[in-house]
Formats: sequence, C-alpha cells, structure tokens
Amino acid sequence: MYINFNAILEEEFDANFLRTPHRDNLNCTPPDILEFPNFMRKKNIGYVIISILISLYLFLILAIVCDDYLVPAMERLCYGMRMSYDVAGATFLAAATSAPELFVSIVGTCVTKGDIGVGTIVGSSVFNVLGIAAFCGIFVSAATQMDWWPITRDTFWYMVSILLLFGVLYDSKVVIYEAAGLLSFYILYIVALACDRRLQGLVGKQFDEDNIMKENPMEREEDPLKTFKETIMERPDPEAKLIVKIWWAIKYPAVVLLAITTPSARSIFPLSMLLAVIWISIISYFITWLLTIVGYNIGIPDSIMGLTVLAIGTSVPEIISSYIVCMKGYGSMAMCNAIGSNTFDIFICLGLPWTIMILASGKNILINSQGLSITTGLLIGTGLLVYICFLITKFSLNKFVGWSSFIMYVLFLIISSYIEVVTLPTVCDIESEDYLFLNYD
Repeated sequence: MYINFNAILEEEFDANFLRTPHRDNLNCTPPDILEFPNFMRKKNIGYVIISILISLYLFLILAIVCDDYLVPAMERLCYGMRMSYDVAGATFLAAATSAPELFVSIVGTCVTKGDIGVGTIVGSSVFNVLGIAAFCGIFVSAATQMDWWPITRDTFWYMVSILLLFGVLYDSKVVIYEAAGLLSFYILYIVALACDRRLQGLVGKQFDEDNIMKENPMEREEDPLKTFKETIMERPDPEAKLIVKIWWAIKYPAVVLLAITTPSARSIFPLSMLLAVIWISIISYFITWLLTIVGYNIGIPDSIMGLTVLAIGTSVPEIISSYIVCMKGYGSMAMCNAIGSNTFDIFICLGLPWTIMILASGKNILINSQGLSITTGLLIGTGLLVYICFLITKFSLNKFVGWSSFIMYVLFLIISSYIEVVTLPTVCDIESEDYLFLNYD
C-alpha cells in the first residue's frame, strides 16, 4: 500500500482523519448538541422555528399522556393499595410524573455528558415547588386547605436532599460514594413514608382515616375514566366556539395516536401506566434534543436551558397532575406530589445515572458549571420561603401563596441565570475551522 508521506508532512490530507484529539485537550466546553444526531447543527432561524413548533406539540402530547393515562392509572393503583392521598402523591405519583426528569438526566449524564441533566433537575426542583404552588394557588378558584404534617414531612426530606446535592456539587466532581449515597437516602425516605402512621403518633398527631383513598376511580360520575371508543369518538359540541373546534382538531391526532398505543386506565391499568411512562421518556428525549438545538442557535448555555425552558417543560406532568388533584380538593396530595417529585429527582434522577455512569466508565463525573452549586444553595431559600408562606396562611393553598411563589420563581430565574453567565467557561464554536472536527467525533 502506497502512503504519501510528503502529503502527511505538509498536512495535505483530511484534517478530520488524524485531527480528532480528545475533547480533554480542548480549551473550551463542547456544546451538548454534539451528542445528539447530526441534524440541524448549523445555526439557522428556520431550525429554531421548527424546533419550537415541534416542542410545543410534544408538550401537548405530554399533557394528554398525563391527564388521560398516567394520573388515572395512578389513582387506580393507589386506591387498590388503600394509600393515603399525601403518601400516594409523594411516592407513586411523584415517581411517575418525574419520568421526564429521569430520562433527561440519563441523557445528560450518559449521552451528552454535560450539565443539561443537572440543570434540568435543579431548575425543575424550583419549578415543582414555586411553579406548582403559583399555578394551583392562582388558578384554582377556591383556597384549598392542607394538612400540616405531610407538607412539613416532605419539606424536611426536600431540605435534606438539597443539602446533600450541594455537598456533591461543591467541588464540581461526583464520586461513587456520593452518587450511591443519594440512592441510599431515597431508601430511607421510603422507609420513613412506610412508617408514617407511627411517626405521626410520635409528634402527637392522630392519623386521619378520612385521608385514605376511598373513591373508586372506576365508579365516579365526575370525570369518569374513558374507554378506547369514548376517547376516539369524542367530538366538540356543534355549538362550541370556533377556537374550541380548532383546538380539538390540533390535538386530535395526538389523542388518536395515544389511544391506539396505550390501553385505557379502565382496562389493564398497570400496562397503561407503564406505556405512559415509556411515552413520557421518548417525548422527553426529543424535547431535550429540540430545545438543545434552540439553545445552541440562540446562544443560550446548556445549563441555563436546563434551568429554565427544559425544567418547565419536563415539569408539565407535575403541573397537570397537581392541578387535577388540587381541583378535587386534595391540596396535600398536590403539594406532596410537587415536593416529593423534587426528592425523587435529586435522590434517583441524579443518583441513579451518576452511579451507573461511574461504575460503567470507572471515572468520576465532572460538572462543567461551577454556578450550579451556588444555584443549588438557592433551593434551600426557596423551599423555606414557600413553607413560611404556608405557615402564614395556616397551610391554605390560596392566591397569596400563589402570587408569592410566582414572584420568588421569577427572582430565582434572574439570579441563577446571571450566576451561570458569569461562571460558565467558554463554549466551543463548532462551526469554526478550529473545532469543526468535533462534528465528526
């Protein structure tokens, strides 16, 4: 075989053939878009518009999955196990609605190896508490009274999870005992919930038997569970407004697709719940990819995209499920779902992917953004401020709590985004000649 050594010495060859040094040698941070399929990587306003439109429709599908399949299936499961509303919200409902965060975190840790997963968890943790409290407090017409014990219990565990996460991110490095420690603490959390009745007795509180799920979702007249035929054949009222008919036409393809692929919660509800979670995971991957394209084109760092847009998007299941149960008067279940989701996000959605990745690669995980540790510290303040609002209103989820949470969330976004901009390292320009080879890694 003939080798042209002169060409090699003069570098008259494809630079991508030999110039694929490791990313470890770079003096900048590769953007997360490199870890997704090589599609729509060049900056183009058309790509932004396409990605936003598809993402919005995926959010709509996500909402339908939660409203029509996940929440009804969870209701049937919790009713069959005779669980209390708050424990059901903090465990099964929290775990199920956290499927987007779990999948995004897995993608961010094992695929992109960047900060978008951590940023999403941190951002969704704030949104779950402040955003859901704001949404339910503002838009639910009547104030919802809650039990002080479950809110206090789950807030305590949420504070524990934040302190542990702050300790993990403080040195911008995750080692195996830190990742495994997060998983271990979730087991302790589940044990504490299993012993909830005894713990209530220790604090001098009598367990309320009325808090047990007694309403059979299969028999209720209000908001009944729909069959496949009822779902497919549902049409808007002929006398409905035009905007209602347009909205029905927009979402009907998604309704049909989900009805064909996912059984109704009236039938085999465990299968309905499983397929709903699979749908949520698939949708979450594409939302992550599309919003990464948007962030890359606009110039928004990956960690900030995770803290803002992606955090809100992946929290759609929590918003919908919490609003649904809050409208039914189960305020404790709604807030325990929100706070319990945060505990699940930190202990499982971060601890599990980190543990798997460290064991598989044999290397510690490095966090690019030093600002995430500071932002994580802000979570403690937001959690305590919401709890103080509940103390002021005597654990009533009303408009005061709603608007206070909304203001705090806006302030958090401003402060955390500023910290990220100041502390983030330079991002590689993959369209420049110096870093063009990254597209071929």
